[in-house]
Amino acid sequence: MRIFKNEEKLSPEYVPPRLPHRERELSLLETFFSSHITGQPAVSVRALIVGAVGTGKTALSKLFGSRLEKANSAIRYVHVNCKIHATLSSILKKAVEAVGAPIPVRGLSSEELGGRLMSLLDRKKMLLVIGLDEFDGFLHSDPQGIYTLLRLGEERSGETRISVIAITRNVEILEDMDESLRGMFQAGVIYLEEYSYRQLADIVEFRCSEAFYPGVMTEEAKGLVVDMASERGDARYAVELLWRGGKYAENEGAPRVTPEHIRKAAASIYPSVRREVLTYISRHEKLLLLAAARLLLSSERSRISSSELYQAYRVTCEELGSAPKAYTRFWEHMQRLEDLGLIRIKIESGGSRGRRSFVTLPGIPASIMVREISALLEASERE
Repeated sequence: MRIFKNEEKLSPEYVPPRLPHRERELSLLETFFSSHITGQPAVSVRALIVGAVGTGKTALSKLFGSRLEKANSAIRYVHVNCKIHATLSSILKKAVEAVGAPIPVRGLSSEELGGRLMSLLDRKKMLLVIGLDEFDGFLHSDPQGIYTLLRLGEERSGETRISVIAITRNVEILEDMDESLRGMFQAGVIYLEEYSYRQLADIVEFRCSEAFYPGVMTEEAKGLVVDMASERGDARYAVELLWRGGKYAENEGAPRVTPEHIRKAAASIYPSVRREVLTYISRHEKLLLLAAARLLLSSERSRISSSELYQAYRVTCEELGSAPKAYTRFWEHMQRLEDLGLIRIKIESGGSRGRRSFVTLPGIPASIMVREISALLEASERE
């Protein structure tokens, strides 16, 4: 019996035709861009999508972009990963290519690229919406470039041509911006809450119907996927468990995907922390992990806020003779540690205090983390 009906439906790049439990946010984007849909934009739109890993930020922006293009043939949506394209010139080059003009072999300056892009849009009477995924990469590497992009074409008379959807997992990103940049985005912020257990169950059911033959994914296996993913509120993790579980079943020649295949999938995605993983992270990432583990151990709590962790990190740096990094750099270290599976960042609403981010250590006791990191730091001091 074959396992996959359409394996591509579980690809990280795949954007499903609908996003369960993101209908409200999709509708809000449509409201922001209503004048684009009718073909008569009065102003450039600057939207900001904020949410933790696996909350559907990228899929939401891409699905909305495809719907924009279908609603108005004069609109082009281009999605840019700012971890890869972190400068204005790189982003503009992607944008020029998206509207159908090859870049000449000789290099063009940002000013030349911007002028070329506006001329193309004017000549073709096109509107461009740029999705800036992992927006922090652009914000930290080329902050002046953001102003240039957001104000591109303002001095030209005629129709508004370029709008932006920025995408980030940093719930505190508005605090990282200066006042003028913050003012451009704060009216268009969309926060994506982490998925609930029931919502993840709906997502898993939908993705299984797209990717697997009927009856292949057992109810017990689907339930285990939801149980594991709900600890994170992470739909991306759920989808990866489905794909890997299916591949294990396929490799074994099994007729169905069982909970054992899902357990094997989970172990392959997030194996227990190995010492060599800790060895190759930077000194300040080690200091951050040490501070988190110590604070969790001493407070006997399951999680700590990112602001508490930053203060503990500063104390740890002082104790061990290192100058602490600024908060924006500290946040980048946290994101990398989360990508490595060493910490977990959870975003929650704090009522009148706004949204806050909390940190936990998934899958490893704080006492072991303190012991391992302390030993590595001591060894580096002796070298």
